[in-house]
Amino acid sequence: MELMERLETRRKTVNEALIKMLDVGDVAKLKKAMNHLPLAGGKRLRPILAMLVADAVSNKGKKTIPFGNALEIIHNFTLVHDDIMDNDDLRRGKKTVHTLFDETIAILAGDALFALAFEILATLEVNDSKIRILLKDMARVVRKISEGQQMDMDFENRLNVSEEEYLEMIEKKTAALFAMAAKGGVIIADGTEKQIKSMEEYGRLLGMGFQIWDDYLDVSAKEKRLGKPVGSDIKNGKRTLMVIHALKRLNDEERKRFLSVLGNENASLEAVNSAIALLEKVGSINYARTMAFNFTAEAKKRLDVLPQSEHKEILNDFVDFMVKRDI
Repeated sequence: MELMERLETRRKTVNEALIKMLDVGDVAKLKKAMNHLPLAGGKRLRPILAMLVADAVSNKGKKTIPFGNALEIIHNFTLVHDDIMDNDDLRRGKKTVHTLFDETIAILAGDALFALAFEILATLEVNDSKIRILLKDMARVVRKISEGQQMDMDFENRLNVSEEEYLEMIEKKTAALFAMAAKGGVIIADGTEKQIKSMEEYGRLLGMGFQIWDDYLDVSAKEKRLGKPVGSDIKNGKRTLMVIHALKRLNDEERKRFLSVLGNENASLEAVNSAIALLEKVGSINYARTMAFNFTAEAKKRLDVLPQSEHKEILNDFVDFMVKRDI
């Protein structure tokens, strides 16, 4: 069975459970707003990762479903609020929650999803000490994501952002949730402390590579596949690794042209394409691509703590999937 078939089987299992978990609440409009983004699609990477890790440790993947879907709902809650802050109209090729409804309802929907995630986590069938660990870790991850989002927004108003600052930001905003998924999978599957630490690091490194690749896709993927306009990060003024790399290497005239597009929401498609061409010219796009591969190569090394199995092989292939996907 090919990797995509294996992942699709797990995705369907996760989706079936997620649909039931989202069937809550008595206020129809809010319920519809809560359901819009989670059920609009998504690869379910975080719950799938938790399942894969638990299966690799002791074949307890299905036991992770409430935990994994709690993470998926947390992820979607952050996206609902991010789309408001970034004023994005599209997500996964569909209207964002605040566009379809309004900002007030979108904020409430995000808040309700946040609360629901902890309700679901509390149903996990593990002992109380593990529940306490997972509850504390999940709350910490939400705080880290908030810190990462604040850093990301602050960077938009700063001309000079260092590569180190960018890496710290994506570790908080993106990688922390993947690290939590992998760590939780080990805990639920009764893994060792060594496995917990190593797989948490696997998830962190995987998440770092994933986010850099996501930034790369923003300038290289097709709009129809991407589900949003190509180059939207540039128009939103995002200080991605490519932008940080390029600003140090563009000449004065090129830098001036690039900065006229960066953060300009009214920039034309031609201007955005010109900015992307400048990123290509100074090697910034290839630099980000290579960096993503480097992180995921390091992630693979952390799999040594797992016994040899088909599940371990899938986790190895999962790394390649994360940095070679086209959407």
